[in-house]
Amino acid sequence: MKYDVIIVGAGLAGLSCARELHRSNTSFLLVDKSDSVGGRLRTDYINGYLLDRGFQVLFTAYPDTKRELDYESLNLHEFYPGSLVRINNRFHKVADPWRKPLNLLNTLRAPIGSLQDKLKVGLLRRALKSKSLNDIFNGEDIQSSQYLKNLGFSEQIIKTFFKPLLGGVFGDSELVTSSIMFEFIFSMMSAGETTLPEQGMQAIPSQMGQSLPHKSTLLNTHVTRVTGTAIETSSGDHINADTVIVATDGPSAETLIEVPYASCKGSTCIYFCADKSPGIKDCLALNGTGYGPINSLCVPSNVSMSYAPDGKSLISITVLGNKYDNDLDMMSDVVTQARDWFGNEVDKWEHLNSYVIPHVLPDQSPKFSRIKDQTVYLENGVLVCGDYRENGSINGAIVSGKVAANLALAKLASI
Repeated sequence: MKYDVIIVGAGLAGLSCARELHRSNTSFLLVDKSDSVGGRLRTDYINGYLLDRGFQVLFTAYPDTKRELDYESLNLHEFYPGSLVRINNRFHKVADPWRKPLNLLNTLRAPIGSLQDKLKVGLLRRALKSKSLNDIFNGEDIQSSQYLKNLGFSEQIIKTFFKPLLGGVFGDSELVTSSIMFEFIFSMMSAGETTLPEQGMQAIPSQMGQSLPHKSTLLNTHVTRVTGTAIETSSGDHINADTVIVATDGPSAETLIEVPYASCKGSTCIYFCADKSPGIKDCLALNGTGYGPINSLCVPSNVSMSYAPDGKSLISITVLGNKYDNDLDMMSDVVTQARDWFGNEVDKWEHLNSYVIPHVLPDQSPKFSRIKDQTVYLENGVLVCGDYRENGSINGAIVSGKVAANLALAKLASI
């Protein structure tokens, strides 16, 4: 059988592309080497716990996820709108005063920066609220750390607050990520909620895949060769189409079709279970000291009880970069730092699993334009899409998939 379009890769970009083609009554085959759709958005069920493969969240303000996803069916659960910053040997609550005005005094007292710094955060929030996404993505393109300095923020608030907060989102502990992405993500955080789906992050691609036609998805299939009109699989199958779209992650696309790919950011997510939850409730705890391996820590089961069995707690710790050659050394340092934060209760925590993720997000340092709007046809006639061709976010992956689908539809209309 010959298809109108073959899509290689069933992550968010591939699923978004497939749904757009389906809405246009275009025949397609979605192929992936994994046993399930979702790409990097996967959730494992281990001993009654939901373990997302890496700490990830859904920002409800993302414009294209609003259009593409059914939030109500995902049953989203919200993080506290703010964070707990670890500094001076204790946690300090920093809340969004627009949503939690009763915590304004605690926020003003938190030693993350001066009063002027905190006022500037409010001014930045207001300025970005009035800025269109088009203006953001065509705005100034410098490192986020320099962008914050240019706005008059002190080194103290950059180190204690912005680096652990946004660095965790970007996988970038030094905030060399483009200010374009800083403005985009900060505006999304300000405009909506930070959430987890009740059944884990994989519920997002699962929902997208459920709307696709029966037998339109081929899993457990490794594609070894791609041309503009066909794919070959490791089992020797040759499948033809009028158009082929590669919607894999960047490293896989580089291997398959030799498309240039910028370096990427890595991280490790470590999960523990415990009878007693550390006392941070539904907040994200940030390491404001700049010392130790932990960038952030949260208790997903405090956000959504479905993440752990009754009476149990799930603890998620994120370590940025690839600083450790030995996993045992990293684990030892993580436990030591966690014990410093929460005391001897940490000795009762049980390690569930660790996910070393070498390709969390593409490098989005300036010039950001080298990846933005790069969902294009290659010289060999293959279309390529993915978050690394648009911007490193759930929203970026969905946008890129839609763009690829519409380019394919335009080509099909001309045949």
